[in-house]
Amino acid sequence: MKIKQICAIFCVCVGVLANCNLVSAEETENGIRTEQNINFEEESEWNGENPLSNENITQMDEQGNVVQSEKENGYIQDAANAEARANNGQIVNFNIGNSGVTNFVNAETGEAGYTNGAYGADAAYLGMAGGKVKFMLSGVVGLVDPSNVQIVNKASVKSVSHYIVQGGKLIHNITINMNNGYYGSRLNNGNAPSYLREGVKYYSYDGHYFYEENRFSEMLEDYMNGNRSRSVNADSPYYNYYQFLPLRSQTSLGGALTELINAKSGTSSKMYNSGSIFINMQNTYGVNALLMTGVAANESAWGNSSIAQQKNNLFGLNAVDSAPGASADTYTNPEHCIREFADIWMSRGYLYANDWRYFGGFLGNKESGINVKYASDPYWGEKAAAVSWGLNDSAGGSDCNTYTLAVKSGNTDVNIRAGSSTNTAALFTSGVQRDTAYIVLNENTENGFFKIQSDSVINPNRTGIRKDTGTYDFGSMFAYISSQYVTVVSKGNGNDINGQSDFIDVSSGDWFYDAVQFVKDKGIMLGMNNNYFGAVEELSRAHFVTLLYRMAGEPDTSFEDKFPDVSNGAFYAIPAIWGNNAGVITGYMNGMFGPADGITREQLVTMMYRYAVYKKYDISMKEELNKFPDAMYVTDFAQDAMRWAIGAGIITGDGGKINPQGNVSRAVCATIIQRFVQQYE
Repeated sequence: MKIKQICAIFCVCVGVLANCNLVSAEETENGIRTEQNINFEEESEWNGENPLSNENITQMDEQGNVVQSEKENGYIQDAANAEARANNGQIVNFNIGNSGVTNFVNAETGEAGYTNGAYGADAAYLGMAGGKVKFMLSGVVGLVDPSNVQIVNKASVKSVSHYIVQGGKLIHNITINMNNGYYGSRLNNGNAPSYLREGVKYYSYDGHYFYEENRFSEMLEDYMNGNRSRSVNADSPYYNYYQFLPLRSQTSLGGALTELINAKSGTSSKMYNSGSIFINMQNTYGVNALLMTGVAANESAWGNSSIAQQKNNLFGLNAVDSAPGASADTYTNPEHCIREFADIWMSRGYLYANDWRYFGGFLGNKESGINVKYASDPYWGEKAAAVSWGLNDSAGGSDCNTYTLAVKSGNTDVNIRAGSSTNTAALFTSGVQRDTAYIVLNENTENGFFKIQSDSVINPNRTGIRKDTGTYDFGSMFAYISSQYVTVVSKGNGNDINGQSDFIDVSSGDWFYDAVQFVKDKGIMLGMNNNYFGAVEELSRAHFVTLLYRMAGEPDTSFEDKFPDVSNGAFYAIPAIWGNNAGVITGYMNGMFGPADGITREQLVTMMYRYAVYKKYDISMKEELNKFPDAMYVTDFAQDAMRWAIGAGIITGDGGKINPQGNVSRAVCATIIQRFVQQYE
């Protein structure tokens, strides 16, 4: 089992030394790992990817607006004596006027954790254990030094974090100072489940099980006893879809994302017109564009924070408390920042299962997910999810609940395998944290295994995972987990019982419907996932050469070091080398291939023309281009190819023009491929 070590280069705050009990695991014949206790010590000196946020406190309202707030001393002056409160509900107060960041130890796994009372003051009090205060906050059961917190009677405070249903939405009211009757953040958790009622206050410190207001003490007793028997949904835990949706997913909002972001950010924002950038990074590095937007909006106040404005830093990366303006990473433009976040920080960082910060590949909370290490704010993941809910709602609710999600609920470290058998390679392990979510690609099990989307980039031989590239291919990066240790908690609205689906963004009345069905049936274009074709998404050069490689029958090809920006193992590496050897692609004049660049119409036509030459097809059908008003914009290298494409009926023009420099959408590509195949094959 992995025992995560803290790297010294990231240390930015005073640490705490804690005795920890972690779980080792050995595999049995069914692929499950059995638990053994290991005692060890681990030093935590970690303050998050944006330590500045520990001083510059922000809050979020139910509309997803982010505002800066003053730090408040929330110490309760008239808290009653602990012995006199035995029959009352008790709360742990994390906002007692100290530095803000409080270190603790996960009571179940021994993992070092941290939180900030300025973002969430209250936690459920679960008694004392080994001289430490035991509590539950944001899903985690933790142990904290008594000197760093305050135990108070619920009756002595004016506000306690809770949930309400408002207009059909589940809203989480979070207190930051229990001396006051108002709430710092009010977070949109999406459509309220049917078992919660308007006008009723509900308590929950795990976000999964809810207790009515008069059952606060019973909730604490259930927590102490390790059950949720008196919650209103004891048999049906709630999982906030966007909070637990793995980042290895794709939003269906596509081109609409730019308009949605612009409506929230304003023209002076560094996030303005960034939707297509997020989508392009999603399509290259496999990190959900909508979820990245949620993180950026929360971290940069929708692109309007000083660091975002001055340094194009949308995520506050490497902004330390001592000199935030000087120390924060500077990027040449917002696109540079988003690219590095998707590639380095996510795909090769938090989503790489051998990284010490990996606790699951979803936003999460303080028990599991990226929130465990990324931020001291215990509701950081929920806030990014709230932004995603808001944008989804603005788009008519078309994106949510697309995927089927399954959750590993126990503390067992389970193998994630290359195939549906214990005889296949263990690519990585889940980790011992509870509530770890996965995307289920097929709801029918294979030999007792679910097929899931891999959090990490898988090497070409499917024997393990890799960190030398962040490029991610949704079609090939799948894995398997034993169904014995996971439970489906949310069924995707695009899946049928066989795990197949019609694409939710392709309707029978769409002009590209027949073309999409054609390339899907031929196995040429498979969709960006089971549910989403990505019709309006721009096609990259990497993806197009991969399509040509499939059309050619995927000839045996060995990797060669031909392009500096094509690394061995990238999903497009072998197709690119094949294409170069076959004379289909040549790359740019600087020697680069440009895999992530959107492919232009003249580039696509040229590659297809060369592919026809490679296949020895008849390319004699050519027409002059002078009937098109923009013919002069066709580059010299593409002249013959463009005349052929017009003559052969492969392209028919774009609004009466050739539009040679325009980028090609996936729908247009499907149409061009259909015409080509019907003409020649």
